This record gives sequence, structure tokens and C-alpha cells, in this order.
Amino acid sequence: MDNKNSISNSPNKGTTPARFRQKDWVKKLEAASGKQIESCTFNRFVYLIVDCSGSMTEGNKMDQAKIGAMGFASEAQRKEYSVGLIQFASYAEHILEPQKEFSSFNANVERLSAGGSTNMSAAIHMAIDNLFGKAGEKVICIVTDGMPDDKKATLDAAHDARKQAIEIMTIGTDDADKDFLEELATRKDLSLKVSRDRLERGIVSMAKMLPG
Repeated sequence: MDNKNSISNSPNKGTTPARFRQKDWVKKLEAASGKQIESCTFNRFVYLIVDCSGSMTEGNKMDQAKIGAMGFASEAQRKEYSVGLIQFASYAEHILEPQKEFSSFNANVERLSAGGSTNMSAAIHMAIDNLFGKAGEKVICIVTDGMPDDKKATLDAAHDARKQAIEIMTIGTDDADKDFLEELATRKDLSLKVSRDRLERGIVSMAKMLPG
């Protein structure tokens, strides 16, 4: 895709935040030049990818993941990210395009349910496809409690994401493979493993690690 076209068609093109317009130096420059000064907006997108495989029904992992996902979205939006949602089990399902509308995200998270296997690679490819052509910061955050159906295919998908300049963050419960999570992430410091009863807090903490 032509990068120039993707940028020029951005919904945020030509918009100037009110806080920028109120700066004294901006007012002075505009008064001196007689022209309006536009700020350069920088878009940020993150997909939260949630494991909804059958093993997430054990204990309260699914409930923890849901509450954590809502907290993640709230924290990410404070960093001016648009947040999207994808779930995966035996197959991946695109739930929500990246957006800043909070209530819609929460309503969709509430409807998540667990059952099936762990087709993580399909979810990563789905996020890549939906982030393609978007200009700005692009991140995928994967929440899981175990290994994917196909480890090689999942790592290959992560490699494809990196080629598209998409950062990958991972968080897993105590029954996940720490080494795999670190290999899947863009960098080791973007990977986190927590006990299952701390999954909610862990997911929210990942949002605090988002670039920017």
C-alpha cells in the first residue's frame, strides 16, 4: 500500500488538539504570520488479543482476563491509544476495531467466553491484517495461559508482525511457558508472567508499558 495515501486518508489528518491551540507561542506565531498553525498528530493503535481456549475456564482466569482487559483499555486510552479486541480459541475472531470509545470495548469484553483449543497464530495474523496501512505506533498485546496449537506458526506470525513494525507484548499465567512468551515478544522486557490470581493486575500493568 502507498504510505502517502494511507497517511493522507487518516481520520486524524488536519486536526489540532485544543491544548496545542492554547499555547502562548502558538498564538504569537499565528498572530505574526496571519496563518493558522497545525500540529502533527501521531496515531497509536493497540490490539488486545485474549486467549479464550478451554483452559481459561479453570479457576477464575477468564474473569480475571475480562476485568484486566477493561483496565488495560482504560490505561491505554490515557496514553492516547485506540484499542481493538481479538479473541482466539480453535479459531480467531475479530471483535472490535481499534477505537477510543470505552463503553463499546467493555460491552464486548463482557461477552467473551472460553472453549476450544489455542489458535494463537490466527489471532496474530488477524491483528496484522487490521493494522496494515495504519500510520503511527502499532502494538499487539497477547494474553494467554498456555502454549499455542502450533508453536512454529505462532513464532512465524510474530516475525511477520515485526516486519510490519508492530511491537508484540505478552503476558501469561503461571501455567504458561515463560521462555516462549519472551521469544514471542519483541523484547524480553515486553513479556510478563504472573500467577493466575494476579492476571487482572498483570494485564493492566502491560498497558503502562505501552510505548509513549
